[in-house]
Amino acid sequence: MNEQKACRVSILCAAYNHEDFLRQTLESFLSQKTDFPYEVLVNDDASTDSTAEIIRGYAKQYPDIIRPFYQKENLYSRRINLYDEVFFPAVRGEYIALCEGDDYWCDEEKLQRQVDWLDSHPEYSACVHNSIGSFSDQPDRVLFAQDGDRDIPFEQVIQGMSHAYHTSSILARSEFILNPPDYRNVAYEKGYFTDYAIGVRLCLEGKVRFLDRNMSVYRIGSNPSAWSKGVGQEYGKLKRFVSGEIAMLHALEPHLRTDGQRTAANQVLLEREYELLYIEGRVDEMVKPPYDAIHRKMGRGRIVSTQIKRMFPHLHRLYRRSQGYGD
Repeated sequence: MNEQKACRVSILCAAYNHEDFLRQTLESFLSQKTDFPYEVLVNDDASTDSTAEIIRGYAKQYPDIIRPFYQKENLYSRRINLYDEVFFPAVRGEYIALCEGDDYWCDEEKLQRQVDWLDSHPEYSACVHNSIGSFSDQPDRVLFAQDGDRDIPFEQVIQGMSHAYHTSSILARSEFILNPPDYRNVAYEKGYFTDYAIGVRLCLEGKVRFLDRNMSVYRIGSNPSAWSKGVGQEYGKLKRFVSGEIAMLHALEPHLRTDGQRTAANQVLLEREYELLYIEGRVDEMVKPPYDAIHRKMGRGRIVSTQIKRMFPHLHRLYRRSQGYGD
């Protein structure tokens, strides 16, 4: 049996300044109890802390499992997609699992359970599971409703990954992660994200099974260098993210196969466009078709503040300038 056939799962782990978390992450991979071989592809994106040294230590100790990659220049700052350029050409596994260097798995049977499901259900593109959110300033909590094992519908994923499952839970057939479609490329080019597009593709390529078992931990707000850190507070980052979602949804349209998928995607597109109008302060457009129905469903605070902004546009513009909300 050749090397590629022998490896069932490739775990892809992106790390940057994760010295406080990476040991626990790697240990959670190595503690998996499986009846098959797997590999860990871990990349240090030119960290300024001891992340690279930690990876070197584990790669030396577990050379048959850990496959390290080290960057001399930070790929993210150069807008180079780590997965396309580094991970995907190196994947050997039949399945791909994803987990960033500040998250970790908390169940030693995670991989075995997911592989067993996909092996026995070829019509499924992926198997995911429930996760625990670990917050820096509040108690941990289970991220998703505990309604038992179930299939994840497209209509749920198209609303956004926070409505369906966390990326650290994904185990997918490699062919549905590799060779990404155009809408995934648009998502990265315009918004610097990929997990949303990956989730959508998995739903379009087959069924996605959700195991209602907490098997990974998502650290929230633990790393100030994380891409998602500050998305809700930083104007430029938030605008770029929402604009990227809109661009991705437009690129996705030709790939939709049913009226139900198109209806769900179009509704989400309208909601994201409304959100962008709000971010950009275009209050007059927010209350007109086709966004008026969305606006009426907003909370009273949003509706009242929008009315005030429309009544005093000059003051609204001054306020936005004072807050640094530019184009």
